[in-house]
Amino acid sequence: MQEIKKYLKEMDLKTGVVGIGSIVLITLWAYQGHHSFFVLHFPSFKDSPYLNFLEFAYMNAAAFILWLCVPALLIKFPLKERFKDFGLGLGEWKFGLKFLLLGMAVMIVPLYFTGKNPEFIAEYPLSRLAGKSPAWFILWELSYLTYYIGFEFMFRGFLLFGLRPKTGAWVAILIETMISTLIHIGMTAHLNGSVIVVGKPEMETLSAIVAGLVFGAIALRTRSIVWPLLFHWFVGMGTDFFCLYHSGGLWK
Repeated sequence: MQEIKKYLKEMDLKTGVVGIGSIVLITLWAYQGHHSFFVLHFPSFKDSPYLNFLEFAYMNAAAFILWLCVPALLIKFPLKERFKDFGLGLGEWKFGLKFLLLGMAVMIVPLYFTGKNPEFIAEYPLSRLAGKSPAWFILWELSYLTYYIGFEFMFRGFLLFGLRPKTGAWVAILIETMISTLIHIGMTAHLNGSVIVVGKPEMETLSAIVAGLVFGAIALRTRSIVWPLLFHWFVGMGTDFFCLYHSGGLWK
């Protein structure tokens, strides 16, 4: 018991709030924030022609609230720290902009061929209404941006910058990479009494390992989540566009 008390004493307020808070908020999103939760608990929309958009827009908004807004409150009140110390700001924008432009140029060709992969075509875009018209595509990608904002702040902001003082940069990067990769592997959704395991394509999950390491390093280097966020969003938009393009479902 004395040894357990010793472990607890080693935990400072910041590490405790960030560590425990992250676990709780990620879990809440996986259950209450999942699009299947919307379908199950908002039956009045089940016959709506826009259900496919609304359920995923709900999931995106839930990520924004649970992974950005709630952590921001934790930073402001229990921790009483500055948002910019958790990556909210432009940081070293010159380096960040170079990374973003170079990354976008490098990724165009891989995204084109990724869009031919049947696994990705079956998965993206999450809302099939994105292929209905350019307006729907833009509306979906703007909704998708709210998910990326929440995602990047939770993993490359709140977790990474919050744990770094205690664990060091490398361990903090490893932790956010492990958890953000596990998010891709799958989660359990309950629909009509059935259990459906939802997982991302294997290549995407493996890529999430590389992304976690690179995005974490870039966030620390620039002291900002903005640059990995914009690059991540670009990859998401590119994947959606090329999957629609190669499947023949682009704006039809």
